[in-house]
Amino acid sequence: MNTHSTIFISLFVGGAFLSSCSTRDDQKQTDLVTFPLRGEVVAVDSAKLRVTISHKEIPDYMMAMTMPFKVKDAKLLATLESGDSVVGTLAVSRTESWLAALSVLSKGEPPSTLTAGDIQMKRLFKPGDPLPNLPFVNQDGNRVSFSTFRGKVLAFTFVYTRCPLPDFCIRMSSHFARIQKLLKDDPSLNDRWHLMTISFDPKFDTPKVLKEYGRSYGADFSTWDFLTDPETSGRNVIRLADGLDLTYEDDEGGLISHNLRTVLVDQEGRLVEVINDNEWKPEEVVEKMRTIVNSELSIVNGQ
Repeated sequence: MNTHSTIFISLFVGGAFLSSCSTRDDQKQTDLVTFPLRGEVVAVDSAKLRVTISHKEIPDYMMAMTMPFKVKDAKLLATLESGDSVVGTLAVSRTESWLAALSVLSKGEPPSTLTAGDIQMKRLFKPGDPLPNLPFVNQDGNRVSFSTFRGKVLAFTFVYTRCPLPDFCIRMSSHFARIQKLLKDDPSLNDRWHLMTISFDPKFDTPKVLKEYGRSYGADFSTWDFLTDPETSGRNVIRLADGLDLTYEDDEGGLISHNLRTVLVDQEGRLVEVINDNEWKPEEVVEKMRTIVNSELSIVNGQ
């Protein structure tokens, strides 16, 4: 691996907090790096141009794990089926990652279906449901719960600070940095909103780690808290995640395989919306939050 590639990888791993990641939405792709990938297809979503692969270790970048990958060429998914052994090329820029090439080495049997004992029925939160008022600990070591911010519109998402891919946790944090700036620039929304980033890696993401992580994104901690769950060893995060259909699982090397959830909550602590995946823009979330604020103001004013 050349020196330039090594420098770029250090932006994503090795304990760096990615302070060089710009939050500007007009940032261009730079420093493209590619890695060979080999694994087994778990699921194919042609509509979303996604394929979930249980892949082997990617030397110098990522331990073996199961995760979804984006493709830009729909033809790469045309012949794929669950159970296929594949080889490909993972492309990573500062802002996104995708499979630039993918081919089938051998056709395989689809993974066996789950038995009844393997299936856990999830009780998902629905819009209008009050979210459980679970306690967390923020970057300053203070206990925080949803009721702490009663009367304000909340937006929160989930990350872990060691996440290496630019379009997963890194994108969520960059988006929230942009959201904070946009909200602060609107005087009509003063003191009517709050942001929260919740870690599902409480063993590593201590308050001290989260504070440094937040600083790397230029966070103003008066309106953006970074939360962890050391008091229950992550059980409160699990309870909240289960209701939002957020899934995460430990992998080798301290990495975590996970999906993405961003959540909007009204002034009374009731769920308004769960945004899946990463195909949303900060401006869209800001407009949704503004709508929630204005709806409550209309009720208060009797309009």
